[in-house]
Amino acid sequence: MKKLQIAVIFFMAAFCASAQQLKLSAKIEIKLHSSSEQIDHTIFIQLPKSYGKVHTQFPVIVLLDAQDKSLFDYASAAVDRLMFTNDIPEAIFVGVVQSDRAKELSVEKDEASALKFQHFLKTELYHTLQNNYQAGSYFTFIGHSLGGQFVTNAMIDDPDFFRSVISISGALNYPADYTFFKKKVLNGLRNYLIKNQSSVATKQKYYFSAGSDGYQESGFKSGAFTADSLLKQYPNHSLSWQFDFLKGFNHMTTPLQSIPAGLVFVFKDWHFTDSLAMEVLLKQTTDPIDAINKQKDQINKSYTSNLALPYSCYYQFAEFYMQKGDLVNAKIIGRDMVEQYPNDDESYALVGEILLKQGDKTAALRYYRLAQGKSEPGKYLKEISDIESSGK
Repeated sequence: MKKLQIAVIFFMAAFCASAQQLKLSAKIEIKLHSSSEQIDHTIFIQLPKSYGKVHTQFPVIVLLDAQDKSLFDYASAAVDRLMFTNDIPEAIFVGVVQSDRAKELSVEKDEASALKFQHFLKTELYHTLQNNYQAGSYFTFIGHSLGGQFVTNAMIDDPDFFRSVISISGALNYPADYTFFKKKVLNGLRNYLIKNQSSVATKQKYYFSAGSDGYQESGFKSGAFTADSLLKQYPNHSLSWQFDFLKGFNHMTTPLQSIPAGLVFVFKDWHFTDSLAMEVLLKQTTDPIDAINKQKDQINKSYTSNLALPYSCYYQFAEFYMQKGDLVNAKIIGRDMVEQYPNDDESYALVGEILLKQGDKTAALRYYRLAQGKSEPGKYLKEISDIESSGK
């Protein structure tokens, strides 16, 4: 059964990576200088296709070890699919190519070099994305193996910036004959948890995993179990965490399960669940505006960032009010949608339709013209012509 599951995952990974992406645009490649390391890093950037339409700064998902093409392609496909299904918000996906991963990612073996790379991520990469690519302040870092060791250490070393990390088969433990290994990360995690037991200032999310099979996982999983025990022993109210022990997975297959699972965990407080939508649309036990406002409050508390709710959420709730004949609340949601998606023509057209139903032809005509200005030529000419011919 496990072999079948892995085969299916590999098939889906290959299919998604080769198929046309639905939510992410083509890869942009840039060179970015690291002042702390005095080297240039190759950076891959994929913007959401809604880029420019949404009035928001996008969260950023950063994958380390992007020189591994199959890892980058799979992660890109997973991000794209989860955005499409509204399990995670639309985000900027970034891949960082390691120039020398043994130096840049190994806190245990070369802590000074790892801290220089950490500084590069926090300074040059962060500011470049903020200044040039509409990036917000909420970053999620994904690291596999040495990358998992690195992101775990970064989370405890600089919790205000590395608030959200996904560690996959992190190298948190080594055999006894590895003399360089001093348990820096595990000891650091213990000290961090003890020191910050009552801290709630910084909301952090930590997902980590380990597989059960193979030589490498035999050592790394013990480090993951130790981290799991520490997190249980020293609960921290500002740190939300999840550990997945992946039976039947080895060091090279754990990313296939962990990347989507980790991203879903990180953004679970953003996700507008199907069950909540059912309560609103079918059972009608929850008011749409109340549901939206509560979701926004939850997002602000969890991410201290204004992450836009899914486009479909606004649209279907506005339609729900319209079907009930409640045009006042339909207009409230429609205008909220315009505020979140100010360059989307259908947002303006929806408000125009609501205003027209209310009998306000002048305002409806204005919104349809705004919609026309943001769409392909002629898309709303009929609606505009009908209003003009009927008289304002």
